[in-house]
Amino acid sequence: MGTERKLAVETEVAKLLDAGFIREVHYTTWLANVVMVKKSNGKWRMCTDYTSLNKACPKDAYPLPNIDRLVDGASGHGVLSFLDAYLGYNQIPMHPRDEEKTAFITDSANYYYQVMPFGLKNARATYQRLMNKVFQHQIGKNMEVYVDDMVVKSRNIDQHVTDLSEVFQQLRNYDMRLNPEKCVFGVSGGKFLGFMLSARGIEANPDKCMAIVNMVSPRNLKQVQQLAGRLTALSRFLPCLAEITKPMVGLLRKV
Repeated sequence: MGTERKLAVETEVAKLLDAGFIREVHYTTWLANVVMVKKSNGKWRMCTDYTSLNKACPKDAYPLPNIDRLVDGASGHGVLSFLDAYLGYNQIPMHPRDEEKTAFITDSANYYYQVMPFGLKNARATYQRLMNKVFQHQIGKNMEVYVDDMVVKSRNIDQHVTDLSEVFQQLRNYDMRLNPEKCVFGVSGGKFLGFMLSARGIEANPDKCMAIVNMVSPRNLKQVQQLAGRLTALSRFLPCLAEITKPMVGLLRKV
């Protein structure tokens, strides 16, 4: 591991220790590798490769909400607030019996998580189950939640203040925290699950549109797959897409 990545690991480990999220371990049956991923801002994100652990774990079949239904339910409202949980997965404690299974190795020591880390197979299902419990009286009425994406929806500003107070009370009841830097309150529109919401309804995400506009004509299989994926992301805004993309789909099926 290069010097820059090693320093990034040491910095992240120090932060996790200080927060009480991890603890050093000396003997463990399970041990995962750390993978460093470079973010768009040039900084490094420390991830843990739980491939072996995930293969050994049974899948939690808890259902995730239908994205189209959530987007439809959140659109057409006059006032919206978009909420982001602060290190959402890490707000869920690991069962003590399973903590050491999350152990990972660094150049200086081995550690395990005392909170649910990113990368576990059932993390999304576990988090959605928690959200459904926390906001069982809000979801569908004045709120929509998909894992850690949350939007509070109201017809007018006065109602919105009441709705936010209700949501904040639930967060306090379960000792959950938001990331204020990534929350947006009391706006007329914004992005939710890749779609643009407003009082007018649902609009295509401009970034996804420009990703197609700026593409060069596909010259190989990988580029055809990229184009197909980008078109699929905008399928609800493209009538007769299945018919239009028939030649492309036929080409991909031959692979």
